[in-house]
Amino acid sequence: MDLALLLDHTTSLFLHVVRVGAFVAVVQIFGRQADSIMLRLALTVSLAAVFWWVGDQTVAPPPSLFALGVMAVREAVVGFALGFALSLLTTLLVSAGEIVSMEMGFSMARTMNPESGADATVVSQLLQVLGFLLILHHDLHHEVLRVLEQTFHACPVGQPFDITPIWHGIAALVAGSVTIALQYALPLLAIMFLLSLGMVLLGRAVPAINLMEFGFALRVLLALFVVAVFVVEGAPFLIQTFRALIDGAREMFPV
Repeated sequence: MDLALLLDHTTSLFLHVVRVGAFVAVVQIFGRQADSIMLRLALTVSLAAVFWWVGDQTVAPPPSLFALGVMAVREAVVGFALGFALSLLTTLLVSAGEIVSMEMGFSMARTMNPESGADATVVSQLLQVLGFLLILHHDLHHEVLRVLEQTFHACPVGQPFDITPIWHGIAALVAGSVTIALQYALPLLAIMFLLSLGMVLLGRAVPAINLMEFGFALRVLLALFVVAVFVVEGAPFLIQTFRALIDGAREMFPV
């Protein structure tokens, strides 16, 4: 009898670890490089143990290993879906940085991103780091963990769940993140368009002038100045956007 009870607890804890592990593996703020794998593993086990302790501590063990694997896949789907939805908090800044880099002529200036191990433009990495700092400064990572905790109430461990709200929620969040990335990059795009228009008018007014001598440097300097100003002025917009995306992720798992 005691062994059966221990098996129930072990099954529940294992499924908690699978869901939290899938979530941590996708969310970018926890890192994705091999040097942080032990820290992520310790964080996964710790969070899973906490959620297991305050939630469903027992789950009826399945009759076979195949059934247990199906249950684990189901838990991983929940973790991956939430992690992907919340990773859009910084992914939209990477998209905005790619657009800005293309406009200011820095699309070829790429360096290795220490978070993902892939090369990315300098501006996109700058905006991504800014997003991480804003999330930590405003304690939004606590809201992320609260959404993770909500999934255990909306989708109990070891039980089937309706994937429809999750699917529609992800589709809405992806579409919204693309729109927000364009909105965030729009002020700089507008200023660069005005600069290009002014240079064209200057070239028509003074045909002898060589715009190639200072045109590129002027675009880069103006773009850097606008980015420096808008990083500060656009912070409230980013905070509001982050909160909206977190609320959208929360609506994926209605209780």
